[in-house]
Amino acid sequence: MTVLLSRGQDNVLETEHIMVSVRHSAAVDLSALLLTAKGMVRTDADLVFYNQPLGEGVRLVRTTGEPSALVMDLGAVPADIDHVRVVVTLDDQQDGFDKYAAPDLRIDDAAGNRLCDYVIDGVGAESTVVAVDFDRNEYGWQLRPLGQGYADGFAALITAHGVEVGHAPRLVVQRLPAEELPEPLSPSELATRPEITLCEPGGAELSHVKMALGWDPVREPGRFGLREADIDLDASALVFSGRELLDAAFYGQLSSKDGAVRHQGDNLTGAGNGEMISVDLTRLPGRASTVFFVVTSYAGHTFERVHNAYWRLVDGGTDLELSGGNLRVGGNHTGMVVAKVQRTDEIWRFRALGAPIQAGHPVEAAEQVAPYL
Repeated sequence: MTVLLSRGQDNVLETEHIMVSVRHSAAVDLSALLLTAKGMVRTDADLVFYNQPLGEGVRLVRTTGEPSALVMDLGAVPADIDHVRVVVTLDDQQDGFDKYAAPDLRIDDAAGNRLCDYVIDGVGAESTVVAVDFDRNEYGWQLRPLGQGYADGFAALITAHGVEVGHAPRLVVQRLPAEELPEPLSPSELATRPEITLCEPGGAELSHVKMALGWDPVREPGRFGLREADIDLDASALVFSGRELLDAAFYGQLSSKDGAVRHQGDNLTGAGNGEMISVDLTRLPGRASTVFFVVTSYAGHTFERVHNAYWRLVDGGTDLELSGGNLRVGGNHTGMVVAKVQRTDEIWRFRALGAPIQAGHPVEAAEQVAPYL
């Protein structure tokens, strides 16, 4: 049963896996602030918005033809975060909500069932509105509709919460000591061609590569017979310059900024053709040195539970399979750094890695690829 929310009303959440979206007649942006008990972000990384779609426990999903959505796993929100604040902003910052019908905020569970509806009425000429807060207490999480317009705009709002406007967050990963490195899988557990030179001087150049990910839907016993498990594997490509993360393509950001790396769209069940990422090596910036291909399990299912999960690297021009591997050999892990493409002296070389990691989304994976740079 869908609950109709009212401003200021506290509502107990019975699930930690939710999706927040907004329907509105004008173009709007959706964002979230992860706040401490003092109402401040810890770092700029606690702002989730169109330029930074991944946070800890919160991700922004933008799909062509569909409203943007904040997908939240509140159980994965760090313990020192007490509030997740959802903000709705008009694309045109000179516009005002009072010129349109009220925005309709919807909250669904992980299966797509509608939990709540909140018509954000009574907003004035502001272009930014603090829509709802998710507050942590001793019993769990509760939802508090606010619907408060912020007259000074989005930049002033996030600045008031401690975000440094204009600062471009950078993720720089640190190299681990040798004794702490994860143990990669043996070559026999991967493909028979673990290392390939992609471009040789004077020879034919391989200018495009594609990474494919697939798995079979899993049906498990339930109260009323077999049910389909919510297993969601995600393919990501992470572009590095040295140890600095430059860019990425994944379910929440389908293209790198320069368009060289493109994700073909999220697949929630593994059915059909799975997920595909293409990399145009000729369009990568000169300072790009490494592209990692990573698989993560969004819902936290380990690879041993997934049926027929595989990855493949394909020549983008001929569709010839270059290498691949079975994810199930990753065992009791939720992520894997499957391979990398690395440039040395203008020669691109591919290497299969098969390094198991514990990661539910690309941000967590990015922090664990340092040993393989």
